[in-house]
Amino acid sequence: MKNRIISKLDYQRLKKRIEQAKVNARISPAQLMKLLRGVEGATLLDPVQMPADVVTMNSVVSLEYIDLGKHLDICLVYPEEANGAHNRISIFAPLATALLGYQRGTVASLSTPFGSVDVRINHIIYQPEAAGDFSL
Repeated sequence: MKNRIISKLDYQRLKKRIEQAKVNARISPAQLMKLLRGVEGATLLDPVQMPADVVTMNSVVSLEYIDLGKHLDICLVYPEEANGAHNRISIFAPLATALLGYQRGTVASLSTPFGSVDVRINHIIYQPEAAGDFSL
């Protein structure tokens, strides 16, 4: 199994959002549990120690849908900042949950109603920790 790396700051913020989301009927309990398991099982680092090739909250990531040959750039955000038209994907979305904490080159498998889809993290375009921006 791949090892997730999450900053201690993201960990604290995510735990708070997960607790808040437990009363939100729009987010599936199964998706919340998947995110919680990923967060709880991650290696935690101080933000200044975060490797620059790891997907963190507010990272802009270049992805490739391997079987489709399709490329997409997205930004992982907290739910209140999500905006599909601008590819700002909520951490509660399966795609964002599958990518958080993994390094460039990782292939993540997503379950869809039509079967599994493999997505590769091709490049981290922007990562707040690498840029020294710890306020996002």
